[in-house]
Amino acid sequence: MNIAIVSPSPKPFAVGGIEKLMLGLYYNIDKLTDHRVELFKIPVEENDFWSLINSYESFYRLNLDHFDMIISFKYPAWMVKHKNHVIYMAHHLRGLFDTYHFMNMPETISNTKYAIVNEVIEYTKQPSNIDKDLDSFFALLKQLYKEKNSLPDSIFSFPGPFIRTIIHFLDKWALSPQKITRFASISNTVKERIDYFPLNANVDVIYPPTSLENLETGAYEYFLIVGRLDTAKRTDIVIEAMKQVNNPKAKLLVAGTGPEEYRLKSLAGDDSRITFLGYINNEKLIALYRDALAVIYVPYDEDYGLVTIEAMHCKKPVITCIDSGGTTEFVKHEITGLIAQNNAKSLAQQIECLIDNVPFAMEMGENAANFVSGISWANTINKILSIDNIKREMTIPVRIKKKITILSTYPVFPKKHGGQLRIFNLYSNLQDDFDITIVSVNDQGQYYKKEYGSLIEISIPKSQKHQEKEWAIEKEVGIPITDIAMQELSFHSPEYHAIAKEYIEKSDILIAAQPYLFHLFNEHIGSKTIIYDSQNVEYELKKSMLPPNKMTSKLIQKLYEIEKNACLNSDLILACSKEDILKFTQVYDGIDEGKFMLTPNGVDLKVNQYVSPELREIKKTELGLTDQKIIVFIGSWHKPNLEAVEEILKMAPDLPSCKFIIMGGQCEAFKSVTPPSNVAFAGIVSEEMKQLIYSVADIAINPMVNGSGTNLKIAEYMANGVPVISTEVGARGYDFQKTHLVIAELVDFSKTIEGLMLNKDRKSNFSEKAYEYIRINYSWSEISEKLKKIITD
Repeated sequence: MNIAIVSPSPKPFAVGGIEKLMLGLYYNIDKLTDHRVELFKIPVEENDFWSLINSYESFYRLNLDHFDMIISFKYPAWMVKHKNHVIYMAHHLRGLFDTYHFMNMPETISNTKYAIVNEVIEYTKQPSNIDKDLDSFFALLKQLYKEKNSLPDSIFSFPGPFIRTIIHFLDKWALSPQKITRFASISNTVKERIDYFPLNANVDVIYPPTSLENLETGAYEYFLIVGRLDTAKRTDIVIEAMKQVNNPKAKLLVAGTGPEEYRLKSLAGDDSRITFLGYINNEKLIALYRDALAVIYVPYDEDYGLVTIEAMHCKKPVITCIDSGGTTEFVKHEITGLIAQNNAKSLAQQIECLIDNVPFAMEMGENAANFVSGISWANTINKILSIDNIKREMTIPVRIKKKITILSTYPVFPKKHGGQLRIFNLYSNLQDDFDITIVSVNDQGQYYKKEYGSLIEISIPKSQKHQEKEWAIEKEVGIPITDIAMQELSFHSPEYHAIAKEYIEKSDILIAAQPYLFHLFNEHIGSKTIIYDSQNVEYELKKSMLPPNKMTSKLIQKLYEIEKNACLNSDLILACSKEDILKFTQVYDGIDEGKFMLTPNGVDLKVNQYVSPELREIKKTELGLTDQKIIVFIGSWHKPNLEAVEEILKMAPDLPSCKFIIMGGQCEAFKSVTPPSNVAFAGIVSEEMKQLIYSVADIAINPMVNGSGTNLKIAEYMANGVPVISTEVGARGYDFQKTHLVIAELVDFSKTIEGLMLNKDRKSNFSEKAYEYIRINYSWSEISEKLKKIITD
């Protein structure tokens, strides 16, 4: 079909929910169907009597007979005459319909002493005129216009009873069942309004979707208002409510502009918790939705409320009022959001209900997302067109996936250090076969939820008591002890325990990333599949890291018991290297060696792309680095990495022609250090910048002194095609051959670097052969596939 979408374009121009709906429908009919579609918009004004009349006549004169179907949403666009006209109603001119009673004016106009006025009124009263063309009626209105100067201004009051009578007649004419193929409305609220549809009309309710893409959930930081700042949106009630909320953690962001903006800012006064953001583009709006604790949307008798749908797609509860119309069709009190009375006191109570109860907000957000999950463009278009040729994806039989819960002592997002990368890459590759939830602890003081397909992370902040006790122990030890003290201190973060327990109960497979939260699995030993993802032999590693003192001794002894429990009571132990497996069996008696699975740290080859020696030279030339000899090292703030950096600072003066670039969180530990002139601390860099540095690096080094497990950085260097020089300790666990990298003692590092710099052929051979070795043995996709086979058998 050839389909026309017909709409008014408001003067002055503004973009609201209806404009977004029309554009979304236009775009998605074109995208999802084989129909051809066009959007017709005529500029209209509705600020006075005559502008509105002229707008109605403009659409009445519009001829679209060359289209097979037309779709209109609101006045006066539905005046277009067509044999196949679908009404998808948003609303009438509300000031002359359902909100007219607020004007305290007569609904009808009686006969006057003015003949032309009486003639117009009489025309609207004749039922037979509903079925006639309106040429004679618009001619009559033109005559009225000619005589207007001889008539009192009160006749033409806007709004007023005379214009109300005319518009009710015109809308009744346009929407008579004889002229319309099908009626639909955007909500039940619109459907049930008096005088909106012909008596006994069959009206389908079709909820429209949002056109915003990539809606997802994130942190739970603030309350959010989105929309035009006018009286109908009642933002003033929210601001008054906020001023009644005494909790200093309550924070309100107001996104939007409008005629009420100055008054609302004055009402907010100097309350630093309330921030007006002004106009917000879609990209910023999506980010605001993502990190909101809840969205507050309290308009009076809203037609639909697209803000509600957008918030719920982001798994955010919505706070609304009992008389907010369409939004109450989605907000179910204490299930998908909270409903207040239409006053500030009641609204303040609902706000206070969520400030210190993020788990409740998360629960309602989940329910809300499920509630609106079926509101999609494919479903909406199919219902509007009443046809079955929407392009659909091939139907896939529903398959119930097993659930995995992973407990982590640190957040996985954003992915920066090796532990985060291991958890993300190892398990994200399993999401086609499992629903995976990571429940992590953070010290950022905020809740958040991140989604990556079927891989979800829920991060819960430590309680203040937990944090204070941790600081007290740390003061005695002398270095951070977050993970080691987790078993003892996690009980002081009861919300973490409650949320972790909820997901543990629902899961088939439980995974402890490191041993420190394994105690939360104890009651499920023997009834669920439990995996210990070891990452390191923690007992041995921490013994080498912690300074010797009384508190350290206590912590190390507890760690021994913690890790022993994880080893003996798990069904499967994932070990990063053969050396780690050997150490485990030596340290902990009674471990069944058959439960170990060698699961090394790998590399995401989609992110870390190989740069050949030839392309590397071209990139260096393009960036003006032809004569630069660039050496890289990357690492997190972790004692073995800090020791390696200290070695680099020692050797750098011996290699003045080389430029050392040190990346990662480890750089923070050296803020007070003045490095040699040929050493640059880049800190934590973006993924793009890291790849750029790798693409021009001549050599990557790994001068490690201590450590267990495997160093992910080595595989990352090789995946990017950077030749590697490492100590034996730095290369542990990989089974490298002499053709893959250079192994050197620390005392020989400077000479080894000089020699490799001068030998281009040798560098090229290392680059090519090391990459091939990593591709075959250390690709995360291959490692994950091996794990999947084990846990699905």
